[in-house]
Amino acid sequence: MIKHIMAGVAAVVLISGVASAQVYSPAPPPPPGTVVIPGPPSPPAPGVSTTTTTISPSPDGDHGETTIHKEIDRKGNTVIEKDVHREGIAGSTDTHTKTETDRDGGTTTTTETNTKSR
Repeated sequence: MIKHIMAGVAAVVLISGVASAQVYSPAPPPPPGTVVIPGPPSPPAPGVSTTTTTISPSPDGDHGETTIHKEIDRKGNTVIEKDVHREGIAGSTDTHTKTETDRDGGTTTTTETNTKSR
């Protein structure tokens, strides 16, 4: 008997929860003749990052892989790291490029390349 009462109470709670959901209509448009000026864009949040990897085999048997990682550091500077790996009959090449752009527009780029022949 208690199981039936508990099931009934649970059903009433679920139904009342669905019934209390509210739907809000969108904000009305501004009156005619109103000039809307958007604010300045906000800087991206620190720690925001994206990574893209592209793998490209070629007809001659060589293989290439490129990974680009872009993030915003805690100072608001943009940091882009690009890793390129190429491998073929003659050997392999790894190139790491790091570009840092500060909020004032200054840019620093460092590149490191390692080559291994077969």
